[in-house]
Amino acid sequence: MNYRGDALALRETHYLRVIGRLKPGATIQQAQAELNAVAARLERQYPDQAGHGARAVSLQEMAVSDVRQTLLTLLGAVGLVLLIACANVTNLLLVRAAARYREIAIRSAVGASRFSLIRQLLMESVLLSVAGGLAGWLLALWGVDLLLYMSPEGMLRLHETSFDTRVFLFTLAVSVTAGVVFGLFPALAASKTDLVSALKESARGASPGVGRNRLRQSLVVAEVALALVVLISAGLLVGSFARLIAVRPGFDPNNLMTMWVALTSERYGTMTANTRFIKELTASLEALPGAQGVAIGNDFPIQGTDSSDYPEIEGRGAAPEDRTLVGYHVINPRYFEALGIRLVKGRAFTERDDANGAPVVIINETMARRVWPNEEALGKRIRLGGPSGPWSEIVGVVANVKHDGLQFADSPHCYAPHLQQPLPFLAIALRAQTDQAGLLASVRQAVQKIDPNLPLIEPLAMKDRMERVLAPRRLTLALFSLFAVVALSLAAIGLYGVMSYGVAQRTHELGVRIALGATSRDTFKLIIGQGMRLVALGLALGVGGALAVSQLMVNQLFGVSPCDPRTFIAIALMLAFVALLACWIPARRTAKVDPIIALRDE
Repeated sequence: MNYRGDALALRETHYLRVIGRLKPGATIQQAQAELNAVAARLERQYPDQAGHGARAVSLQEMAVSDVRQTLLTLLGAVGLVLLIACANVTNLLLVRAAARYREIAIRSAVGASRFSLIRQLLMESVLLSVAGGLAGWLLALWGVDLLLYMSPEGMLRLHETSFDTRVFLFTLAVSVTAGVVFGLFPALAASKTDLVSALKESARGASPGVGRNRLRQSLVVAEVALALVVLISAGLLVGSFARLIAVRPGFDPNNLMTMWVALTSERYGTMTANTRFIKELTASLEALPGAQGVAIGNDFPIQGTDSSDYPEIEGRGAAPEDRTLVGYHVINPRYFEALGIRLVKGRAFTERDDANGAPVVIINETMARRVWPNEEALGKRIRLGGPSGPWSEIVGVVANVKHDGLQFADSPHCYAPHLQQPLPFLAIALRAQTDQAGLLASVRQAVQKIDPNLPLIEPLAMKDRMERVLAPRRLTLALFSLFAVVALSLAAIGLYGVMSYGVAQRTHELGVRIALGATSRDTFKLIIGQGMRLVALGLALGVGGALAVSQLMVNQLFGVSPCDPRTFIAIALMLAFVALLACWIPARRTAKVDPIIALRDE
């Protein structure tokens, strides 16, 4: 590969991204067809560059493709929490309608039509939901500030998040819709009354019937099931993140200050000028107080490979199916030492590996195993950049480094010396035991002493750079965990409300049971058993739903199966325990029931 100051002059440069604007009326598909035609023509004109092309994607797709799945998952979690909240409100309205059973019967008796009763009850439901929506909207105004505080720097357009008229109208529409849809069932149930039986009963003894009790119990089952889906999803993300941060990156990120320097001016348009600058910069940085090593490459570990190629293996055919995509890195001689990357066999680069020396490369263990599974890789030769590129001898094998990200499996990578392949963009990592702020000032002075016109781009500690890579996952985990806590709380409150109302409605029955010889323990077990049967049914349905939802989260999981039994069992037991507490409180009241008072209850 011949050096040029301008990367656009290199036919071996296959990592460039080009931004263009489509003509009015043109589509991405049409642009892709034209690019395919251009690629085919270039392949015929330059056979040594066969196999390369271009893919047209919209700027929006390129910008959000990495976060689309995450956003959809969060949106799904929000939807499930909304459903749980609506189920709770529906239960509340059913209980309220039951308490107004006699009132509604009297209204019907004096001439109120069923339609007018439904309209009144629906209006009350909508007003309640709109009031809740407005309260939530005001709370979200504060929540956005918290979200921006928690969000990682550089996360695409997140800091542009704000409330506007469209957000307000969407909130209002959701509130009204929820009020109508989930208020309709209680309104229909309450408006259908048996006037004769209702007016015969006393106000306290009037009963809405078993049908509505079943509806309330069904809503509790749905709440438990939906809460389990959210909780298991959050549990899978927690386990995934724990395994991700436990992955060894293959280098030591401690005490590393990193930055970019771009040698794009005409001053560095020759190989000699480029090499001279890197040598001067390396010497200046290594001379700083506390400096322990300087690594210079074309990219940083963890953040993704800047360039890749399909090397030709000496003595083997060049069939497309036999080609191995290899990450390509251009580094300085002390790169491995400075980053703490272990040399497995062979040697590292030296100052003698320059333009006058024989072309050499170093590969990682994965490439050695994949390309030469039963052979010694040292001494073998590969060629990068097509037939025009030189054959390079493998002089060393190093341990695997997570260049592409912690979540990816180890892939083949190779390293070339910068003295043979100078760099227009320098990714610099300086290891030092000194204060980071003072070190950064010293580095800036060293660079400006060599060239006052060169700025330091994105100076950042390596630990912070890694944290920035992990921050989107951490934010997703925090939000999903918050939704899970809300879902768990709502499900527990809903179950508690239904059980409390059921106990209150059965006070007379419980008094009779006690009077006939039932002990407090018997009534306690009766209430607990009825509540936990609802929970058990909800857990069974929730496990099925979680199995389905977890399959949609496969791309967001790392080291955790979407059907991980430990997560499913642990979360189910936790939800069952919380549900047991929600049942225990109203059941405990049965132990204090005075049978004389209970029998007088009408």
